[in-house]
Amino acid sequence: MKKIILASLLSVSLLGASTAAFADDKATTTGDVEVTGGALKLTKNTASLSFGDVTVQQLLGADSSVPTTATGTGLSEEVQDLTGSDKGWVLGANFAGLYARGDADKKIVSQATLSIDGTPLAATGAKQVYAATGADVKKTTDGKLTGKTDASKIVMNVPKTTQVGKYSGDINWTLTAGPDNGVAATTTNVAPAAE
Repeated sequence: MKKIILASLLSVSLLGASTAAFADDKATTTGDVEVTGGALKLTKNTASLSFGDVTVQQLLGADSSVPTTATGTGLSEEVQDLTGSDKGWVLGANFAGLYARGDADKKIVSQATLSIDGTPLAATGAKQVYAATGADVKKTTDGKLTGKTDASKIVMNVPKTTQVGKYSGDINWTLTAGPDNGVAATTTNVAPAAE
């Protein structure tokens, strides 16, 4: 009987020693993943705007220029930010004036001005029209945000000295996000229907 008990105790003590040895033997496996950023780009742009007719009679009666409002649906500019930078973005624009349609050199023949929602655009540089913060971008599921302005809030001032003819002008858009974080540019053509 003593032999059986001793054998049982020996088995239990060996089993305990074996379990302790495995518990102290640890290892680690590291899994790697990389999150990559994408582009900042203007994905949709209003290609053209039309303005009402300006008559010679209106020009003759004006002090310096005749204001004319855009027609149609106005502006809709869609920006997609997949940079993951949390810097947000600014979409700015400039407007240098009008040129006669069909003029290959686009020589400015009258210094018309254009304002969007009360903000007059400069001839050079980029005046902010729409902007978004990093927090705004994070609220989206695809990084896309759209800036919109009703046609009634887009006004062109046609100078009194403008001759009879058909004219066009360009709103040049520039998209930026922080210093050196991506730039895209595009143009919206505006065409007052002056005859």
